[in-house]
Amino acid sequence: MALCLDPRSPAAAGSRLPFHDVLVQYGPAYLKQFGDAMPARQYEVLHKLLACRTEAMGGSLYYCAHCAKHHYTYHSCNDRHCPQCGQAQTEEWLERQQQRLLLPVPYFLVTFTLPEPVQRWMRSHPKVGYDVLFAASAKALQDLAQNPKRLGASLGMLGVLHTWSRTLTYHPHVHYLVPGGGLSLDQRTWVASRPKFLLPVKALSDHFRTCFKKGLAKQAPDALQRLPAHVWRQRWVVHSQAAGSGEAVLGYLSRYVFKTATGDRPVSQLADGSIRWPYRESQTAQSKHVDLEPCELIRRFLQHVLPRGYTRVRSFGWFHPAGKKKLNRVRALLDLKPLLTAAELAAWQPPEGLVEPAVVEASPTKPAPVRQCPRCGQPLQWVASWLPGQKPPRPDRPDP
Repeated sequence: MALCLDPRSPAAAGSRLPFHDVLVQYGPAYLKQFGDAMPARQYEVLHKLLACRTEAMGGSLYYCAHCAKHHYTYHSCNDRHCPQCGQAQTEEWLERQQQRLLLPVPYFLVTFTLPEPVQRWMRSHPKVGYDVLFAASAKALQDLAQNPKRLGASLGMLGVLHTWSRTLTYHPHVHYLVPGGGLSLDQRTWVASRPKFLLPVKALSDHFRTCFKKGLAKQAPDALQRLPAHVWRQRWVVHSQAAGSGEAVLGYLSRYVFKTATGDRPVSQLADGSIRWPYRESQTAQSKHVDLEPCELIRRFLQHVLPRGYTRVRSFGWFHPAGKKKLNRVRALLDLKPLLTAAELAAWQPPEGLVEPAVVEASPTKPAPVRQCPRCGQPLQWVASWLPGQKPPRPDRPDP
């Protein structure tokens, strides 16, 4: 890729800066150089991220009576790809999922990946490709689990789509958090898996490949003509590992539910203008890095922009919202209280001996934080607000 135009970055060589600052410093040059050739969705998202927490997004004017100073605050873009947005949503999502999904059983992290020719096709057809990936992987897991020769039970599964490798190259795959066991097919008992083994990965891989091929035949039959024949003969990579209580994996997955690929992790700007991207090698767990020209780093980031409205987190089996009755049956079999809404809780009659209240799904609404003066810490007084496209208000009295 050609070099970015010089944005005259204020960052000194060797300094560390949040990833969003890289977008702010080099994004305008990227748009100027490559904007005409960018996919419309990537162009739209980058524009939005560059406006995040700036005057263009709108905001509010506050006054500190203690300091006699005015302060502007700007709105966040709240785009799910934004490195600096979504922290509050992440924490709330994680709390809800911990309440709903974590059971007193061992968990597994099961990951489905795709051969390189399929990845190339999916890059040009992301929406249908990701749909087929989700459907095929979930079906492969559920089919094998329900086989009486395997587990003989139905699973609950939380799937999260990732499209990146540790160096931000395009690498679509789905992670599943799966409890180690399932609901028997007659729904009367809990069937526990072995502590360190859920399902055989070779059989899972072969069935995943078959399900994916059938899904393509239905959703994108022309893709079968373009993909090389050897793709359907090779073994696809599926990885399964014990995940303890599941809490650590759920925390890892939560970091990318409302962000994409990078978060706002700090990176280093080198003397030659390149950006050092740190990562941990998956096989050796060693810390490594790759040095990228800024526009190449932005290009790698933007290729993980999802289609508009696409859902990257999906639940299956008795983790699906439509499977709530089965989930409460599982909880009962594991001697846990049911998950109830406030209305259901009011009408619920606990079994004899169970005196604790039932779990309520909805978290209480947290009060809005009081804005404080960045200089003295005293509460600020709201003066006025403005929306995107409007001019910001001016103070009605000058600061001393």
